[in-house]
Amino acid sequence: MKTQYQNLNQKLDKLQRQAKKENKIPHQHTQFHDRTVNLTNIELTQEETRLLNKGMQHSIERPLNTYWTILITETEQAIRKLHSKIQEPYRILKLNSVALVRTRNIPTERPPPVGEVSANFCG
Repeated sequence: MKTQYQNLNQKLDKLQRQAKKENKIPHQHTQFHDRTVNLTNIELTQEETRLLNKGMQHSIERPLNTYWTILITETEQAIRKLHSKIQEPYRILKLNSVALVRTRNIPTERPPPVGEVSANFCG
């Protein structure tokens, strides 16, 4: 019985030595192609290219409040460029428009076929 175990141990040692020899082969680094190919005449910065290389699942959306803040400040800047006598009516119009857009329901599904009514579709 001892000879059988010795024989198996020798085989195991031989396999381990062969595995060590095979692992000493240097690993060659594979060069991959870029994920993003710019087919336009527009030059992209490194930051933009890195962002595009992250793929389609990477979200760059800002919080909704950021869009509202930008919209309100840009509208106010445009109103300030108008003559001072007509600025106030445009400010009131801006406030009413922003309030209307904020309370408006956004469609959550495709429009229903002609003749059908859907409770979730507004438009």
